Amino acid sequence: MTRKHRKHPYRKLPLPSNAPFELKPSSRKGWGAFAKTRISKGATILIDKPLFIIYKPSLKITEEDVLMAFLRLAPADKETFLRIRDNGSASFESLLATMAQNTFQVHTGGSNLAAFGMFVLLSRFNHSCSPNSTIPTSVSESGRETLAILAKRDISAGEEITFNYLPGFELKSQHERHQLLQFTCKCEACHASSSAQRASDMRRTLVRGLQYLSRGKDLDEQTQDSTLPFSIDPELKKAAEELRIPLSSRFLIDLLSMALLEEEGLIDDLIVKKIQTVSGWFETERNDRIAKHAMAQATWREKFCVAARLYGREDAADHDVAMELQTMRDLALEQ
Repeated sequence: MTRKHRKHPYRKLPLPSNAPFELKPSSRKGWGAFAKTRISKGATILIDKPLFIIYKPSLKITEEDVLMAFLRLAPADKETFLRIRDNGSASFESLLATMAQNTFQVHTGGSNLAAFGMFVLLSRFNHSCSPNSTIPTSVSESGRETLAILAKRDISAGEEITFNYLPGFELKSQHERHQLLQFTCKCEACHASSSAQRASDMRRTLVRGLQYLSRGKDLDEQTQDSTLPFSIDPELKKAAEELRIPLSSRFLIDLLSMALLEEEGLIDDLIVKKIQTVSGWFETERNDRIAKHAMAQATWREKFCVAARLYGREDAADHDVAMELQTMRDLALEQ
C-alpha cells in the first residue's frame, strides 16, 4: 500500500469495533469495503446511523440546507463529514455535492414526509449489478433512523462487499443500468462476454415481466406502461393488474423467476421467504401436495419442473388470495 493510501482520510473514519469489514482501495473505482473475515449469508454487516437527516425531497435540498445541518453537528461529526471524498480521493466541490453522493432515503415512523440521511460508512460500499449484500429497509434504533446492510450470500474474507444502489435496478438491461448510474459499472455482470451479457439481459427482462404478472405493476414504479421493455397479452395484463392471477399460475411465475434469478446470482432471503409463503397458500389437497413436493427439491429449476404439474389448475384458495392481495394493496396505497 502506498504512502498516499496509508494517509488517506478514510483511515480515520470511525468504524464499529466489531465491524467485519475494512476500508481500502478498490479495483472498481476509488475505495470500497472488504470483508476481514468470512461473513455468513444473512449476517448483519453494518447498522449505520446518519450524521443528520434533511426532511425534504432530494431534488429540493439546497446548499444552505446542508450547511445548516453541518453546523449543528458535534465537532467530531464535522470532522467525519469533511473526510468524505469523491470516489475516494478528491474533495467534493460543495456541501450539496457531498450530500448528494452519500445520502439514502429513510422512513419516518409512518409519515409521508420525504427524508434523506447522510450516511458516511454505508456510502463507502460500492455498487454491483450482482451484489453480495442488500439493504432491505430502514429501521428505527432508539428513535433514530438507521440503515442495515445484510449479506445475501456467504462472503469470503478479502472479498469486496457490494450492494445495488437503485431499487428495481437489478432487472434492467446493462444499457439501462449504465444510463441510470451515469458511470461505467465494473462489476462481473457488466464485464461478461457479449453473448453472456445478452443472455443476462434476456433473463433479467423476463423476470421483470414475470414479476409484473405477480405484482400487477412494474418493479420500476416510475415506468409508464407504454415504455415497458416487454409486451403482455392485454387480458393477462388486466388480470395481473387486478390481482386475479390464479394461485397455481402465481406460484409457477414466482418459481420460474427464482430459477432465472438463481442463474443471475440475485436471490436473497427476502425473496425466498416470499415464495415459501405463497407455497403454503394452497387449500386444494392435491395442489398442496404438489407444491410441498416442489419446494422440497434442491434447485429452483427442479422446483419449477415439479410444480409445472399445477399449470392450469384451480384452487379452493383462489378467490380468498385475490381478495387478500387486493386488501393489502389498498392499505399500502392509503399509507
